[in-house]
Amino acid sequence: MTGLSTIPLANDIGHREDDVHLSGVARVKGPRWLQLPALTIGLLGVQVFWSIEMSYGTPYLISLGLSKSAVATVFLAGPVSGLIVQPLIGVLADNSKSRYGRRRPYMLVGMCICVTAMLLLGFTRPFATLFTTLGSKANNMLTIWLAILALFSIDFSINAVQAVDRALLVDTLPPAEQPDGNAWAARMLGIGSVAGYFIGNIDLTVAFSLLGDTELEVLSVLGSFLLVAMHLITALCTQERVVVASTSSRKSVVQEIKEIWYNIGNLPATIRQICIIQFFAWLGWFPVLFYTTAFIGELHKRTHPDIPADDVNLNAEATRLGSRAMFFSALLSLGSNFALPLFVSEATRSRRLLEHQLNTAKSSWTMLYKRLKIHLATLWAISHVVFAVCMGATFFYSNVDGATFFTTLTGFSWSITQWAPFSLLAEAILTADAPNDDAGSIMLRDTRSSRRSSDLILGSDEQERQLLVGDEDFAQEDSALEAEVQSFSSSASMDEAERDTHTQRSHLLSNALARSSHLDLDNPPGNGVTNGGQSGLAAKAGVILGIHNVFIVMPQFIMTGIASIIFAIFDSGRGATVSSHTTSGLETNHSSVSESSTVAQSMTPREGGPASTSGPNSYAIIFRLGGVAAAIAFVLTVRLARDLRRQ
Repeated sequence: MTGLSTIPLANDIGHREDDVHLSGVARVKGPRWLQLPALTIGLLGVQVFWSIEMSYGTPYLISLGLSKSAVATVFLAGPVSGLIVQPLIGVLADNSKSRYGRRRPYMLVGMCICVTAMLLLGFTRPFATLFTTLGSKANNMLTIWLAILALFSIDFSINAVQAVDRALLVDTLPPAEQPDGNAWAARMLGIGSVAGYFIGNIDLTVAFSLLGDTELEVLSVLGSFLLVAMHLITALCTQERVVVASTSSRKSVVQEIKEIWYNIGNLPATIRQICIIQFFAWLGWFPVLFYTTAFIGELHKRTHPDIPADDVNLNAEATRLGSRAMFFSALLSLGSNFALPLFVSEATRSRRLLEHQLNTAKSSWTMLYKRLKIHLATLWAISHVVFAVCMGATFFYSNVDGATFFTTLTGFSWSITQWAPFSLLAEAILTADAPNDDAGSIMLRDTRSSRRSSDLILGSDEQERQLLVGDEDFAQEDSALEAEVQSFSSSASMDEAERDTHTQRSHLLSNALARSSHLDLDNPPGNGVTNGGQSGLAAKAGVILGIHNVFIVMPQFIMTGIASIIFAIFDSGRGATVSSHTTSGLETNHSSVSESSTVAQSMTPREGGPASTSGPNSYAIIFRLGGVAAAIAFVLTVRLARDLRRQ
């Protein structure tokens, strides 16, 4: 045991000046089969909230008298809040010392602001009437400003809630469970997207007449109820680790922003790769989310050149066809979210569940299924290829049926986009400081136990299963070790030094983390590992996820500028009226965005006169550019998959 005293225990490891010490155990309460749904159900409420804002926010502002350009300016709050709020909330929550946890207090406060703002948006006119006379100019002006305030508040607060929901997922689940957890998050978003689509097609004023007189009033109440109920489930079922000490003093907002900037420039290689891939991927996704319904609507109008483009019935039919395509895409996305995790090698919980069912049924498919495994990064690369093909297909079709088919196929890629990058990012965060070779670690071996310490390193399915049920095994070994200590203590032949050494050894090996302990030679004690065995990067999950969202939001500004130029070139002679309905970029409703963009903003590059059948389709040109960006994302993802396999 020479030199044992030089190896620090987990609780004695030092930290950098800005590190925090975490205490407790992060876990989800309840039956095992309900843990992941309970942890992610809050995102369903978030998605419904986005659906309401996207579907009804723009039409409501236009009905109040705002111009389309003014509405587009108001909705810049979405990407701006995604650019600023998520990283800022992430770094604030990372350093929160609340005894209720780092994430849940921000979740609940953000939720309260969301609900207040949504109810204000739904009941803006009645609220303004409390202070001004109904129908007066002052009443109209106050209503407009209150609606704008409500939308800004919704965008900023829902981004905060969304950031916390994602960070809580990273904090609570171990690396082996991240793919399954993020798969459930994608499922919740898919359910929320489909639900949002149906809600917009039901006469809610009849079904819920007590909640309000207009669709928006009823939706604001229902959406607020869902958001509160689902986040209360998550908050009550989740137990967080808490910050018990921090060497850093309270920072100003400027210092927090500087910390975000520092982290952007010092991202680990894998996380940087994921962020760059997301940047190119979302250069392709934003045109689809913005313009698909308008694109299909234009194709429909070109098949009726004898009907004026501003005909009410023609516009209604065009919108219906575009919305139908997006609905099909949402359904395929939801189905893929449930099916694909069963074939991904990292999604161990989902695979074990199906394997157990096949073994129970003694199915002949069991052996075949065990061989059907695909790496998550590889699946992500495939999704980019499928998306690029769908965008490139605009060269070969010019009718609604072709557009509907390829739009539906994008649902496959969309399901993976909502899942794969977040899983890979979470695993990269949680394993960033884990040892990957013998040169940087010292493994401890318990010679009195039949289990070698090396068997406790994460890797195979069997080892992960040991970690999931390891508490019982370790408890039995601890009892055996304690019995040996007592035996040696009672022995008259053992001197005092031997008893001290043996006791120290037994305490060290009673810790599961210590059994697979390592000494980081690149980061010696006092330089970067936090309390409780959690790496310094894992303690900053919130700010890392916020930075990741920056790479998702930035393409929106770029594609908006490119789209404006293309529309100006190709539609300048047709009276084009172009404005983008913007979103936060992270959890967008795949159905509602395009629908609201078309209905509310009339994004048809011809107003009045017969529908033209000549000239290039400007929407198709933008889609093709998105396909090129997706092809670049594919190449980068292939490299990422290769690097991950080497690790």
